[in-house]
Amino acid sequence: MRLLRMLFKRVLLKRMLSKQTNALCIRLANTLMLVMLALSSSLLIIDTAQANPFFVGRFSGLLGGPFDDSAFSLYWNPANLYSKKSKFDLHVGIISRQASYNRYLDASSSDAMNESEMIDPAVAAANGGLSTTSALGAIPSLAFHSGLDLSSDLKLGFGAGLYIARAGTADWDRDPEASSQYPGAYDGPQRWSALSTFMLLTNYAGGISLSYNRISVGAALSYVDATLSTTKAANADKSDDLTNPDGELKEGRIFLDGARGNNFHATVGLNIDLDDFDVAYAWRAPVVYQLTGTAYVLYANASESEATAQIELQVAESHLASVAYTVGPVRFRGEYERQMWSIMDQQQILNTDQLDEAGNPRELLLLERNFQDTNAYRLRLDYTVSDKLMINTGISYEDGVTLEEYHEPGLAEAEQIEVGLGAQFPLTNRLSLNASFFYQYFFDRTITNSKQSPTTNGEYTDHRQYLTLNLSWSL
Repeated sequence: MRLLRMLFKRVLLKRMLSKQTNALCIRLANTLMLVMLALSSSLLIIDTAQANPFFVGRFSGLLGGPFDDSAFSLYWNPANLYSKKSKFDLHVGIISRQASYNRYLDASSSDAMNESEMIDPAVAAANGGLSTTSALGAIPSLAFHSGLDLSSDLKLGFGAGLYIARAGTADWDRDPEASSQYPGAYDGPQRWSALSTFMLLTNYAGGISLSYNRISVGAALSYVDATLSTTKAANADKSDDLTNPDGELKEGRIFLDGARGNNFHATVGLNIDLDDFDVAYAWRAPVVYQLTGTAYVLYANASESEATAQIELQVAESHLASVAYTVGPVRFRGEYERQMWSIMDQQQILNTDQLDEAGNPRELLLLERNFQDTNAYRLRLDYTVSDKLMINTGISYEDGVTLEEYHEPGLAEAEQIEVGLGAQFPLTNRLSLNASFFYQYFFDRTITNSKQSPTTNGEYTDHRQYLTLNLSWSL
């Protein structure tokens, strides 16, 4: 740091720049060192991240959204990146999940079936019944922001960070009492959807904003490193048959291990300050990650094979708009979000080691997603009790991302509601804490018309809780 300051000083003296410009350059040097500290510290703790599939960042807790003016406006709305003081934010999200899937086979309970057509009870026990999962994990993220006053009305904001917006691990419980007649039954009925999943999308982000009078605009760009692993029971004919007609075991496995890829992800935002009434908007671009990893495939009694595999991971375009109205110590915020999840129609795991007649990679596994665009509605209330305490609360509703006939337990989700409570208060003159708790409830689903192969008919529940802790340090 001393060497960096000396270098700035020498250049400034040679060029005889003003004292004000000198101060700004030194501030930029301090900020650069802060960014390096933030990114290096985050790399040390990022491997501890564990959570649930498709976790979406809740940076700044209940204050998160298009009006967020913390360092994590880098994620929410880069139009708010300007800060008179340089600030460094550490976010830790603690997530808990409890889910269940009671898979049933229609034929086993049909009174109209002939006795010869009834499913063998041993097969029904191996392929149906209750499976559960639970998880508890923590996700860390770091960011900073600062700003420069270019004139009395014109302000430049900038920031950088390393954060995890989407991540998860899910591992469904096994059934140690399952019949040894069908070894695959040990993994439970959930195995025909996704027995285990690991996903991590790490964002290395930077952004700038420009504010003139009451209007601010901003843009952020992230370099995203994506990793995905998953295990699934699979038969070549996409059935859930346990044996071939000759009685030999048929059930196989596909394990996609450490598929990785990267891409860039852009966010732009707008904020208009109208005193008691404010408007904000943020847009996130759609992005598709081409992931490459190793697939281990085992069908029936064949020996295990290994292949270089590719899979696309699509992330939706997002439109997030909000209005805020302040009355005395109370601020009301209404938010609407539209996510274009119809980008995820199908996912194919392809074997790039084998090509078809047209020279294209052969398909290892086809995953039917058929996601639909979703709408989310949120109402937030911020009550400033004093200059030492702010209390936040909120409620939200969001559409389910899949139709019932394409529902897949453990991945796609139903309609949901969420409630939250939080507070923000100073710990010292330079350090403040924002803490929020969310309870997320996905509506129970009973599926009877599944178009998945194999079918996913059954009953599904999912409940999640989030505790977010944001420490903000002002320089």
